Amino acid sequence: VDKDGYIYPGKRNTVPLRNPNIFKNDVALDNKYANLAQLPVEREVPPAPPKIQPLMVQNNNNYRETLKKLNDKFGNVKASLANEYIKVYPETAERHREMQKFCRENKINFYVVRPPSERPFKIVIKGVHPDTETDEIKKELEIAVPEIEIIKISSMKNIRSKKPMPMYMVELKKNGKEEKIFDLSRFMYFTVTVENYRKPPGATQCWNCNQFNHSSANCGYSTRCLKCGQEHRTSECTITTPQDNPTCINCGVVGHIASWRGCPAFPKIKPTKGQGVNYPRAQREFISSQYKRQENISYSQQAQKFLPRPDELHERRNNTPYPTGNGECIEQEFYGFCQGIKVMYDALKSIPNLIKSVSELTQLSTTEDRINHVIKALSSVANAETKLRPEFNFNIPNYDIYRTDRIPQNNPHALGGGTAVLIKKSIPHYHIPTPKFHFVEATTISLNLVNKDPFTITSIYIPPYTDPTLFTIDLETLIQLGPNPIICGDFNAQHQIWGSPINTTRGKELVRFAQAVGIEILAPASPTRFGYNSATILDLALIKDFILPYEITSLPELYSDHNPIKLTFKLKFSTPHDKITSNTDWGKFQNYLRNHVEYKPYRISNEMDIEEAVHNFEKNLQEAHRFATKIVKKSTSTYIHPNIKNLIKTRNKTKKDWQTLRNPSIKTELNRIEKLIKKLEKESRQKDKTEELETLNPENGTLWTKAKIMRRKAQKIPALKGEFKLALSDPDKAETIAVSLEKQFSLNNLSHSETEEEVNESTNNFSPPINNNYHNDNINSIQPSEVIKIIKKLNIKKACGRDGITNKMIKNIPCTMVFALTEIINNIFNFNYFPNAWKTAVVVPILKPGKDPTIPENYRPISLLSTLSKITENFILDKLNEHLIGNKILCPEQFGFRKSLTTNHQLLRVVEYITSGFDRGECTAAVFLDIQKAFDRVWKQGLIHKLIMYKTPPNLVQLLNSYLDDRKFVVRIGNSSSESKTMKAGIPQGGKISPVLYSIYVNDIPTTHKTLLGMYADDTTILARNKNPKYTAAAINQHLQKLDDWFVKWKIALNVSKTEAVYFAKGEKKHKPVIKIKNKIIPWSQQAKYLGIILDNKLTWQSHISSIKTKFRNVTRKLYPLIARDSDMKRKYKILIYTAILRPIITYGCPIWGSAAKSNINKLEVLENNIIRQICKAGWYMRNEDIRKAIKLPSLKHFIKKISVKFYNNIENIDNEAIQQIDKYTPNIKSKRPRKILL
Repeated sequence: VDKDGYIYPGKRNTVPLRNPNIFKNDVALDNKYANLAQLPVEREVPPAPPKIQPLMVQNNNNYRETLKKLNDKFGNVKASLANEYIKVYPETAERHREMQKFCRENKINFYVVRPPSERPFKIVIKGVHPDTETDEIKKELEIAVPEIEIIKISSMKNIRSKKPMPMYMVELKKNGKEEKIFDLSRFMYFTVTVENYRKPPGATQCWNCNQFNHSSANCGYSTRCLKCGQEHRTSECTITTPQDNPTCINCGVVGHIASWRGCPAFPKIKPTKGQGVNYPRAQREFISSQYKRQENISYSQQAQKFLPRPDELHERRNNTPYPTGNGECIEQEFYGFCQGIKVMYDALKSIPNLIKSVSELTQLSTTEDRINHVIKALSSVANAETKLRPEFNFNIPNYDIYRTDRIPQNNPHALGGGTAVLIKKSIPHYHIPTPKFHFVEATTISLNLVNKDPFTITSIYIPPYTDPTLFTIDLETLIQLGPNPIICGDFNAQHQIWGSPINTTRGKELVRFAQAVGIEILAPASPTRFGYNSATILDLALIKDFILPYEITSLPELYSDHNPIKLTFKLKFSTPHDKITSNTDWGKFQNYLRNHVEYKPYRISNEMDIEEAVHNFEKNLQEAHRFATKIVKKSTSTYIHPNIKNLIKTRNKTKKDWQTLRNPSIKTELNRIEKLIKKLEKESRQKDKTEELETLNPENGTLWTKAKIMRRKAQKIPALKGEFKLALSDPDKAETIAVSLEKQFSLNNLSHSETEEEVNESTNNFSPPINNNYHNDNINSIQPSEVIKIIKKLNIKKACGRDGITNKMIKNIPCTMVFALTEIINNIFNFNYFPNAWKTAVVVPILKPGKDPTIPENYRPISLLSTLSKITENFILDKLNEHLIGNKILCPEQFGFRKSLTTNHQLLRVVEYITSGFDRGECTAAVFLDIQKAFDRVWKQGLIHKLIMYKTPPNLVQLLNSYLDDRKFVVRIGNSSSESKTMKAGIPQGGKISPVLYSIYVNDIPTTHKTLLGMYADDTTILARNKNPKYTAAAINQHLQKLDDWFVKWKIALNVSKTEAVYFAKGEKKHKPVIKIKNKIIPWSQQAKYLGIILDNKLTWQSHISSIKTKFRNVTRKLYPLIARDSDMKRKYKILIYTAILRPIITYGCPIWGSAAKSNINKLEVLENNIIRQICKAGWYMRNEDIRKAIKLPSLKHFIKKISVKFYNNIENIDNEAIQQIDKYTPNIKSKRPRKILL
């Protein structure tokens, strides 16, 4: 104690004051804030009135009608969009009630959210006996706390057992005294506790409509039952027993009801602001004697002792060596597509260097490099949870990729889920379409190995949020897709049978299902997924009726929380080399033909001799090609820099150590190495890209080849819907399409007896000369020099026909073979006989744009004919054109495949006809006809009849009859071909003569003086103009009636549904004439596409220019890697790509639409300017004119004018009556006709 009376405290004592008078102060102190007490007290601000809540009206297809009703009733109603609802804001509380009443009377679905002031005050009384009636509790509460106003009392039940608990929820009306209920401590002889009602997490679900975010008291929706979906409350439903497979009334998925929180339509709990992931505080060391790494023993050798023998059932011990930590696992994003690989299987032991290649699985850190390098040694790879977007194209050379992508309902562009299977093209297989699953995601293929039983491989992913008991429904479906199923992937299931530390519900159900169905569960001996404090086996394989020995291993590679799984089946099967090309020594090819093939004039005396001569000629070429061709196997391995290889080996070893020891410092080192690998790979990839772009050159064709590859969209034909079954394999697909084409190459079901009798009579009475004296010494015979001239024009890049003789082989034949070919052609003319060996076409099906790929009729046939046949057809065409031109047989309205005439000339006729009508105040009606299967359904007898009527030389008629007779085709898909089918009608698609033969067939098409007829091959249009719409309609209908009769006579079918009509007029025409074909009214369209140009009803060209912009941007996007700012390709080559590929997209048909408004032309100039600035890497301060001058590129306007001037100057030199009848005029600024562009 000191002299002032203080006691010094100890460690935990306070300082008491022994004498309080010690600090008495006699000095007067002033309070300088005392004057503030004299100021008047401010009036309290009254509380703001409660905010009127909006009505949440359902946003459906009738939203316009709903809003119109509300505005008609209540005046100018304020509304705004809110996802699936429309918020309607009443101005007053009275208006709020009126709107609710109005919506209920008009059956408008809505709900309201009551303001907090109007909501009941909810409390929970704990401790009251659960058997007490609610009415009794209400009476006792009114006596105990008389100030409160009770609205409702309800008993609270246990969620699982449904038994009442000693808890009651009480709803009170807010009157300012409701909180006095918290003073209640003893009630009905029990000690009770009163607490605020705590709302359960998640969204509120309405008992009336079973939708979310509102209660039944505020619901204006129609009533829906949770069980059956009918219009009654769930409590009133007659269904009282649980359903096996109920249907959700919100999402439509079978297997759960709408109140299940796992439903996709059930609102998910969103984390509050600032809430993050709860990371574990400390990482404990992962130590196990089973996994402790020993010196000189690899990880795989350590795990090998846990592998069972192949012929034993895969069983696991219950005492698992894996950790059982309960720490939360932190998901890591995969690095690229390769990081998502969860399962890899079916790696055949017979493939060389398999183990070596698999062990180098992640020696490449990019998507393309990793996959390209690794899977080259694997037969197939199954990827579970690929997380790929559907629009992302992923291709691997020599591999077929089958994907099943998932699109989440809330965000279609979000990543997540998905499965894929990658398999070598050399392995016989096909894709099996899977049905719509509700609980799993899967991709399935079937393997058909030679002399082996077929089996199916399925990549599966079971999302963790799906029902853990109902997924076996989908598993049962997968098992039934094919024999010997192998189902592997991420099951998200754990069970101690396969070594997991715990038994989950899904794991128990999987074991029960496997035992019931007879499935064997395969799992590796080591964990497949490693969390921060746990390790377990989630990736499994299921097999059924599979007797082959196998090995399954978890590989500690890839920078992911899941390890890849290698499943190896031991069987003898050798796969062809991935990349096999041929290298032909053309000098050796020519020497073989000179030394081994002795030229002797053919002794041809009949048609069979021609067939034999053709056969020997083809045989000699094929043998020479085989002799001079060497098979070259290209290496498919990807080069990896030695430094990166060493780093990858270090990374893999570090990952093994981390998975074994779980040391945080090892994990840090692993992350550092992975980042370094990514950095080095990025630099290496950029270097390779730069070197590739710098070597591209238009002179050697590498530039155009690269551009073509980037523009080409490869698409594999999926399973086809055949007439009786699904076509899954390539042979079945080829046969299915062949059957469809056989029906397509048949006559239309039209008949005209008089015409048929006339045709039969003329063809039967036709008698050609027997011999035409086409010998080599005849003046009319074909000379070898003419054959050589045609051979020089052959394009070596064109595909060959069924005989396998390419254009390059023909271009390298010696003179002796040219003489032999010339003699064959002369004998073909001499005997008027076309060889049967050249009449079979190979058809390659190409999907029509925007069509369903599963329908065989949606594929366009591309015919590949023999090169020798095309050479012969050139001479037949010359003879035919000589007759047609000399006698002026073809009608002038037909512009298709005629000398000096293009699509632009026919378009000019049509547009000038319309615009000249505009100048005269006339309106034009145009009908664009769609002829059904025009070339494929030509009546052959009718065509021969017309050739006879046009006085075609008899020997040529006979030769053309032989050319058309007994034509056949085969469909080829991949390496499989269909059986040979007969073409019962039509002319050969891809033949040199075919377009001219079609022009002859439709040459006598009816015309009238009141209409304009335009034809380009089968694209036909008729136009009529007049100031009076009635006269226009009469002229069009009269012409259409004549055409209809003519079409029936010559068995030509018109597709009325695809026929379009456009009424061209400067102003709006309310009363348009009626146009009919076959008593069907053709509706008027705002625009129509004719010969690649969109003609709108006012010829503003706005729609066509918008179409150009879209097409230009799509092609630019594909070529972007070549012409981008950061591309290392030479600038002159970038400009060449623009001028040769991109600019023609803009300028096609520009002499026709070039007179469009400046605003529309400027839109195209913007496209050009953007590309030019991108190519030249121009800064913002550089002017477009200066850039063009520097690269010597004219502006788009000048280029269009240059093309147009040349086009219109050449018109005067064209000898065609229809062209010469175009109105001649002087371009006028006020008149928007095509020639205005010349001003």
